[in-house]
Amino acid sequence: MELIIEFIIILTLSVLQSVFGIGLLLFGTPAFLFIGYDFESTLGILLPVSISISLIQIIRQKTFIKFHINEYNRFCLPALFVFIIIAIKIGNATDIKPLLSILLIISSILILNENRIMLVNDFFLRYRKLVLVFIGSIHGFTNMGGAFLSIFSTFLNTGDKNLSRNYIAYAYCTMGIIQYAVILLFGIKNTELTKLLYVLIPLFVFLPSQKLFNRIDDKLFMRLINYFALIFGVITLSISFK
Repeated sequence: MELIIEFIIILTLSVLQSVFGIGLLLFGTPAFLFIGYDFESTLGILLPVSISISLIQIIRQKTFIKFHINEYNRFCLPALFVFIIIAIKIGNATDIKPLLSILLIISSILILNENRIMLVNDFFLRYRKLVLVFIGSIHGFTNMGGAFLSIFSTFLNTGDKNLSRNYIAYAYCTMGIIQYAVILLFGIKNTELTKLLYVLIPLFVFLPSQKLFNRIDDKLFMRLINYFALIFGVITLSISFK
């Protein structure tokens, strides 16, 4: 039964990430935590699948703005490295479920509020280096930086869904590789290598998912990402306080 639940979650969220560039870690992390998995085990299951989807997206779409990528490498990745080690050492000593939910809600409300969108845009671009450090820190500690990453990428790439998804794919790929390497080297538990079989799922779902991606315009693409985050954030926050 446990394997069936794992498979259903990963299959569903792999389709979502194949379309929007995010979803597997953003929704998979709280989902696995709520059904009883610890943080390290959750990362061990989700990261290889996330990396494989991101690699497919990078290979298919090679368009990147080099300056943005270099800036991301310098400010986001070091913060990620530090905080993933902290998260592994703390383990289950801290309950991060409410924090995960609140992050989802805040990030989605910020972008869905059209009256605030220019203000948020100016803030993200003016303080983008600090934003990148923040994203790396949050993602390393909670695996939930994808919500803020999606917002940042949309503003950075002026609402172009292809550039936005490519930026997210590169970010998720590099962050995932670092996170997984840290788990293998410094993790408290032995990673179940049999879970690597889940990386085969993206090979079957990615291409069919692109038909849906091609039908979504830039504005709808941005709003759908954040509606998903808001709805799931409210649900998970209500559950975490029960």
